[in-house]
Amino acid sequence: MKFYKRVDLKNIKVLSFDLDNTLYDCQSVIDAAEIWFAKYLCQRYGLGLQYESLEFWQKVKQSCIFEKPNLKNDVTYSRIVSLVKAFELLKLPLKGGFEEATELVNIFIDKRSDGKVDKSVYNLLEKLRQKYPLISISNGNLNTDKLNLTEYFEYDLRPNLEGILCKPNSPIFEKAATLMHVRADQILHIGDDPYTDVYGAVLSHFKTVWYYKGYNGICPDERYLQALPDIQIDDIFELEPLLLD
Repeated sequence: MKFYKRVDLKNIKVLSFDLDNTLYDCQSVIDAAEIWFAKYLCQRYGLGLQYESLEFWQKVKQSCIFEKPNLKNDVTYSRIVSLVKAFELLKLPLKGGFEEATELVNIFIDKRSDGKVDKSVYNLLEKLRQKYPLISISNGNLNTDKLNLTEYFEYDLRPNLEGILCKPNSPIFEKAATLMHVRADQILHIGDDPYTDVYGAVLSHFKTVWYYKGYNGICPDERYLQALPDIQIDDIFELEPLLLD
């Protein structure tokens, strides 16, 4: 554990958590889900084997976001739009249009939510919520019900196309402070990403715990820092002596 700034933890009223790669190993699950989903689409729609490669689907998604940058603020909707576009390019437009694409994306979300939260993490969250209200602030589309995480958080904040921009933009952090009726500097945000979590929280005047390299040890490191966190931890369980002792 490292302290980069002087911070009085007695002033903290709320804890906010990133989800993916902070509370569980998300990356390996998403990587496997992407591969599975491409194969599923090929089998369901009789596409050639060349479309089992992720390259085609990723390029279409990137082009959609390039054309409409606001799509990056909703990873679910951007995937829906890109699927509609991809099948148009394949000359096999989805008969059900956006409704069918939404069904497909829900299948993907179910698969990308197949991760496992360790029992010890549940125990940690339970201990923390006895002292602090907990909220989650995530850019992703994890189904928290499937991982039995919903009950631990009073609010689960996600970006959307109606003005709540994705991290590191301030609106999603500001929304958290408003909902919890506290000042921004009374919230301690815990996350793995040096840009979306650390920079975003610092920009929004939150106090910040950076989970160095994240739950799986492969997340971006100090080379991607644009602002110093208040505290750095190397293990999620360092939160217990930090916040409870």
